[in-house]
Amino acid sequence: MAQLDVDSLMSRLLNVGMAGGRLTTSVSEQELQQCCFVARQVFISQSSLIECEPPLVVCGDIHGQYSDLLRIFDKNGFPPETNYLFLGDYVDRGRQNIETICLMFCYRIK
Repeated sequence: MAQLDVDSLMSRLLNVGMAGGRLTTSVSEQELQQCCFVARQVFISQSSLIECEPPLVVCGDIHGQYSDLLRIFDKNGFPPETNYLFLGDYVDRGRQNIETICLMFCYRIK
């Protein structure tokens, strides 16, 4: 498996939120698999109980609403300048579940 370029992937994912941005033409299936694999390794290596440094923005359910996630970041600041705690329900109903979870994974990997 090739090395994941997280910065490049994040840049392309953030461009999806721009007018005309499309995930299908900018991120490969292999990159998505690599992102999931690396994120899994990060999660396995960390405790399930985390300590967060204030100040902290607490976010409820996103449900795959990628535009809402970007709006939250735009309003409060993008990670790592702003600390976030997401409470769950990252994906399931929105039209951009893949973009949502991959961007969140990328920020966690970094």
